[in-house]
Amino acid sequence: MMIRRLITLSVLLAAALAAPIASAQRIDDRIDRADRRIEQGIRSGSLSRREAERLRDELQSIRRDERVLRADGRLDRRERERLDAQLDRLERHIDRFKHNDERRGDRRY
Repeated sequence: MMIRRLITLSVLLAAALAAPIASAQRIDDRIDRADRRIEQGIRSGSLSRREAERLRDELQSIRRDERVLRADGRLDRRERERLDAQLDRLERHIDRFKHNDERRGDRRY
């Protein structure tokens, strides 16, 4: 019985320690995915130069914010929620710009 409790406690502790790491990696993955989507929009012509610059500025602002928030070596729940909200907003902007009628006329960036 004691071994079962010890194993259960170990599993719960490992999960609790892994959660912030997984969440931080998820933020990094979302930033990378947003960057790839902007690049793809430039290549396909679905983003104009002005739209791409605006999205890149927004992404750069999120990256700066992330660096500041991680300065103490970790992201707490509120900091992760803040970055998630910023990335949600960026993803909406990418979708809106990629699906509007403004296009690069010459297919070059």
